[in-house]
Amino acid sequence: MKIIHVLGHNAKWNIDSFLEQRIGDGFLITAFTFGKKFMSHKQLNPLLEKCMLDLQFYGKKAKLKAGKLLEFDFHPTNGNPFDVTNVFIHNCIKQAIQFQIDLGFKEIIIPICYESDNCEEIIQNITIINAHVSKNRQEGIKYFLTLPFSFDIIRDQEIVDRILIAATDKKIDFDGYNIVCENKPEQGHKINTDSKLITNLSTVFKTLKYQGFETIYSYANWDAIIYLAQTDIDYITIGSYENLRNFSIKRFTEDISGGASKGYYFSEKLLNMIRAQDIIQIQVNGMIPAIQNEKNIFSDIILATDYIWNIHKPDVNKNYLLSISRLLSKISQIKDIRQRTLHVLFLIQDAIICYKDLDDHYIALAGSESKNYHLESWKMYLLKTIGMKPDEFITTYKKLS
Repeated sequence: MKIIHVLGHNAKWNIDSFLEQRIGDGFLITAFTFGKKFMSHKQLNPLLEKCMLDLQFYGKKAKLKAGKLLEFDFHPTNGNPFDVTNVFIHNCIKQAIQFQIDLGFKEIIIPICYESDNCEEIIQNITIINAHVSKNRQEGIKYFLTLPFSFDIIRDQEIVDRILIAATDKKIDFDGYNIVCENKPEQGHKINTDSKLITNLSTVFKTLKYQGFETIYSYANWDAIIYLAQTDIDYITIGSYENLRNFSIKRFTEDISGGASKGYYFSEKLLNMIRAQDIIQIQVNGMIPAIQNEKNIFSDIILATDYIWNIHKPDVNKNYLLSISRLLSKISQIKDIRQRTLHVLFLIQDAIICYKDLDDHYIALAGSESKNYHLESWKMYLLKTIGMKPDEFITTYKKLS
């Protein structure tokens, strides 16, 4: 497995963490943020051989004031809204493939447009673009077709199955798929615990891997550990800001800006983000060791009592990058899938106990996103996948912990 930095605003933090702390294996350049300037970016240009490019066709014909998608002549946003036909889109996709090849990219991410509920368009794209790749394939290049799953589509098992049948047809000539999934967490939550979403997205990764395809999980949040617990994933992206690890179609169809925030502390021990305001309460009660990431210089800096929190500080974001990369790397190194799943289940149970420890010390986390809203759902889902009853697991956990 390779860990890939998805680059957006303040990409310098990702690049610095790669060069200085050796976090990650490469980069995913986002067209929305960089436009064509990535080719002359002082820090990024020497590292282009370690890069992939997402040209982000998700919003199709939407024209935004924000972002730099219009810099690409072949991008659908440059088309006349009345002329954006399927033929037009397919030509844009073919040009996007050639654009990356001409620049020397060896791993081509083929962009296709987001469809909210029309799986026929997705299936048609798989068929037509596959025929183009088969006819024009070049040696030494890997081709990854993007599969952008809307929230409605990923929760519909029948539609997901139809897409997977098309994606794994024996005529398919792609090396793999770039999986993008719209999660739509509940208000006040950072990740979604919807059982249909988790089940069907797990099926996507497991099926594609079983059929011999490589997989990229783009715009992944830390719930990537649940999917990695069940199957190998070849590339997983890690991002600093939330819009880089929680895909939303609105970013590509509406001019929106992020809300104000002092930032969050990602705790490996809690497997969650803790609001900066909640950190103060934990400090006052002397419980920082219960949430503190070990051997993490960024964690040490931002948990200091005199630290002034701000979401736009590099240390806040680098703490997450280092922590999640370590979690993912350790999980991926366990080859036996059942043992890997058990390892993640032990991490989850450890986190549940850490939350109880905070409760026992009278710490009431005010932020809904800081609370334990996800761990029990994860635990029950993974137990079901390996056919282990909760009581049996707790007995095993106590015996081996």
